This record gives sequence, C-alpha cells and structure tokens, in this order.
Amino acid sequence: MVGPFGAGALPLISCIALLAGATLIILGFGAPYWAHNKQDYVGLWRFGNCEPAYKNCYYYDQPSPMQIPDWLHAVRAMESLAIIFIAIPLVTLPIYMYIALGMYYRCFIATMSVSSLLSAICGIVGVIVYGAEATKLDWTISWSLIVVVIGSACAFIGFLVLLAAMCAKRPESIKQAYLPKNLYIHESKPKLYTIQVDNQ
Repeated sequence: MVGPFGAGALPLISCIALLAGATLIILGFGAPYWAHNKQDYVGLWRFGNCEPAYKNCYYYDQPSPMQIPDWLHAVRAMESLAIIFIAIPLVTLPIYMYIALGMYYRCFIATMSVSSLLSAICGIVGVIVYGAEATKLDWTISWSLIVVVIGSACAFIGFLVLLAAMCAKRPESIKQAYLPKNLYIHESKPKLYTIQVDNQ
C-alpha cells in the first residue's frame, strides 16, 4: 500500500497535486483574462481595452465592467480563501513527512484533507459565480478562469489522495510511538534513562 516511496507515498503524491493546484490558482487569480468581449478584457483585479491589432491599449486596476459589484467582491473572497486553504497543507505536509511521518498522525492527515477540500470548493464556487455573472453581461469566458478550474481540480485530487492516506491501514513499516513508562536520572551524571518493563 505504501508504494515505492515508502510510508510517505500518499502524502508526497498529494503534495505534488496541491503544488500544481496552488500554482494554477495563483496564476488565474492574478491574470486579467477571466472574460472578454472581443475588445475589452477583464480579470479579478484589472480591466483592459485594446483596439484591433492591439493598438491604443490601456488598462486600469480595480476592474469591473460596471464599477465594482458585490458579486466580484464575493469571487475575490472565494479565490483568496482557496489560496489560503491550499497553502496550509502545502506548507505543513512536507514538514510532517520530514519530521513526524513515523508517528502516522491520522488526525493531522484528516485536517489537511479538509483544508484541501475547502480550497477546491472555494475555487469552484468563485468560478461558478463569475461565470454566471459574466454570461449575464454577454462576456465570453477566457483562459484565466479555466486555469482556476484546473487548479481547483488538482486541489480536489490532493484531497482524495489525503483521504485515501487517512483511511488506509497503518503501514507495517510504521510502528506506534514508544511512550516510556519509567524514567531514571543518574545520580552523578547528567543523563536521563528510559526504562521499559517487559511484563511477559
């Protein structure tokens, strides 16, 4: 079950999926090409206009086809949460694999899987809201929105992998953490000993 990478196979695969997802979500988050109407283009943070053959182009920040409506604020909030939630397991999972993998913390894996799922949900909700509102304005969906969809899908894949890691049987190569029952301090030397009593 642990595969060729040992006990860290599933967390490692989830990290790869989450890294790809975070890269794509951040790229789509900042790119100004969520929708267009052949001449104007708009993203979450910028509105631009170009005449045919890319002449007399201009842009300005804080974009919106009509000022800044509430739905755009909602989409920004959802995508910001998606980045935050995907960053949590992306930062902590490598530390877990390096330091505490032998402890096999099922609760930690469950928490990271929930964070990945919330990232995917927030990303998709923001995309749905933006796509619906852009369609009402007769704008055409552009590549930045599609990139966020793919990134959210990667986050969901990371969630599925972590879920599998959480539900999987503890690998035989990983033993339960040893908790000593008795401690002994040497009388004349600065040493601390742990004593395990065999009841057999």
